[in-house]
Amino acid sequence: MHVDDFIDDSFSQDNEKYARWVLMYYRLPAVMINDFKEFMKGHLLFCTWEGKRYRVNGASRLGDIWLTADYDREYGYEHRVDLETCSNWGSKP
Repeated sequence: MHVDDFIDDSFSQDNEKYARWVLMYYRLPAVMINDFKEFMKGHLLFCTWEGKRYRVNGASRLGDIWLTADYDREYGYEHRVDLETCSNWGSKP
């Protein structure tokens, strides 16, 4: 599933609504991401992928999301994955 399709899913479950909102931020143009960066610092997104908890650090225009095991890492990623392979979305590790 493309990340934009996930964001546009108005029938999502409650725990997915927060994920949709944060992923929508990651899909904004870079200038807007920069404008809202300070506000978003307190709004981290985490998910479980292949049995391990990861921080979501971005979303690609190609449709994948970016994961890192380092919860303090603001930029970069270790894995680019299809978001359908993730579960247990939330604001806490």
